[in-house]
Amino acid sequence: MKRKLKRLVPVLFLIYLALLVWIILLKLQFSLQDLDTGRSVNLIPFYYDKEIGTAFHLKEVLENLLIFVPMGIYLQMLLPKRRLHTKLIIIAGTSLLLEALQYVLAIGRSDITDLLTNTAGGLLGLVLYCIVARLLGNRVRADKLFLILAVIVSAIVIGFLALILLMN
Repeated sequence: MKRKLKRLVPVLFLIYLALLVWIILLKLQFSLQDLDTGRSVNLIPFYYDKEIGTAFHLKEVLENLLIFVPMGIYLQMLLPKRRLHTKLIIIAGTSLLLEALQYVLAIGRSDITDLLTNTAGGLLGLVLYCIVARLLGNRVRADKLFLILAVIVSAIVIGFLALILLMN
């Protein structure tokens, strides 16, 4: 099981990364023509236009936090011997890259709040993995549990996407 597990985790991580790019850069759109074009940068953490509303921003913060939790979990599985700061650099670097690409490609608003909440979500994933591993007694059991969850979630998401594509 250990070899099969080691082979499947990188594949699931790549699927997760593809979904992350689709969600953050392509805003869940199937066509580039459907994307809003615009380029802006916000360097003031947790600063929002009052016109949009607080509820929207709170929802966006929570979504950004949650979307990066799997990255922390995957990094714990893929890089078990790496130090915490190395994993945090990977998480923050990925978020920074996606925010920069939004600006360069003029397909979204680059926001320091997104960088902070994405990184916090990844950190939450790292901590969650450690808590689960401790509760289960070891990393092998935690890896198996998270692998099962990742397979289920990936299958649901891919099935949902296939259904949407068939309907279009």
